[in-house]
Amino acid sequence: MRAGLFLVLALGAALAQAFLKGITHEELEGVLKAAEIPYERTDEGQYRLEMAGLEKVWLYMDYCQEERCGVLTLSAGFTLEGPPGLDLLNAWNRDRRFSRAFLDEEGAVWVESDLDLTGGVSLGAVKAFLELFAEEILPGFMEHIGFEP
Repeated sequence: MRAGLFLVLALGAALAQAFLKGITHEELEGVLKAAEIPYERTDEGQYRLEMAGLEKVWLYMDYCQEERCGVLTLSAGFTLEGPPGLDLLNAWNRDRRFSRAFLDEEGAVWVESDLDLTGGVSLGAVKAFLELFAEEILPGFMEHIGFEP
């Protein structure tokens, strides 16, 4: 009986550790290393990543309380010969679920994606978020706007 109770308690402790409500810099950097994504910490809560042939993909940690941050945002900007039409960006936003596109004040076009960690996620989910942006969102968006790195 005691062995069964110990097993249940140990399993509960393991599951509690598997899901995080927010992420620290150390945990995030561990995920970036495990995913083999080159990065540089440029500021508090800000990283420059290399993904999909791009040298400047931005990762922001937001909604931070104490050492844990509850939101991760990936962002990449592109300067084109001329800004794309709003119909092109609206088509991206209408047809894609996990990212959004917009024009900034200078006419550069951006794609962003957020991951909310506040409800609890695993480090594997953070890695999957990074891989989705690198392997699907960025290449798809570059093709959509006609950008070649």
